[in-house]
Amino acid sequence: MSCSTGSIIETRQKIDIPDILEIIIVLFIYAGIFLSSRFNLYYTYFWWDDLLHTMSGVIIGFIGFIVIYKINYKYSMDISPVLVALFSFTFAVTLGVVWEILEFSCDVCIGSAHQKWDLPDTEILMGMPYQGSGLRDTMSDLIVDSIGAFITSVITYHLYKNKRKETLEKMQKMIKE
Repeated sequence: MSCSTGSIIETRQKIDIPDILEIIIVLFIYAGIFLSSRFNLYYTYFWWDDLLHTMSGVIIGFIGFIVIYKINYKYSMDISPVLVALFSFTFAVTLGVVWEILEFSCDVCIGSAHQKWDLPDTEILMGMPYQGSGLRDTMSDLIVDSIGAFITSVITYHLYKNKRKETLEKMQKMIKE
C-alpha cells in the first residue's frame, strides 16, 4: 500500500496486500472522505451512504478472509469452507456494528450528525418516518454492510471450496511467514 499505514501493516504483519485490494481501499477512502464532503454526496444522492457501506462490507469481508488465513495457515487451513465464509461475514458485520457505535458516540459526545438526525422526514430512507432519520440511517447502514459481507462470504466460500489449492497458493504468496 502506498500510504505509510499500509507499509507498516505489510512490514510488521508480513502481508503483501494485493494491489487490487489496495486500489479499492484507497478509492473507497477517497470517495468516503473527499468526494463525500467536497460535493455533499451524502445529501445529494440518497444511495451514496448505502453504496459506501455495501463496499465497506465487501472490503472488510475480504480482510476477514486474510485474517482467518493468517490465523490458520500454520495448520494447513484444513477447515470448512462454510467456517471460512462465516468468519468473513461475521468479521465484516461486527466491524460495521462497531462503526455505527462510533458514529453514535460522536453524535452524542461532540454533536456531529453522522447518523443524519437532522434530515427532513421527506428524505428517502428505509423504514417509517416515525422511527426517526437516525434509526433508519443506522439500520440501513447495517443492512447494506451485511449485504456486502454476504457477497464476500459467497465469493470466499466459492474460492475456498472450489479453488482451494489456487486460493491457498495465492494466500501463501501474499502472507510471508
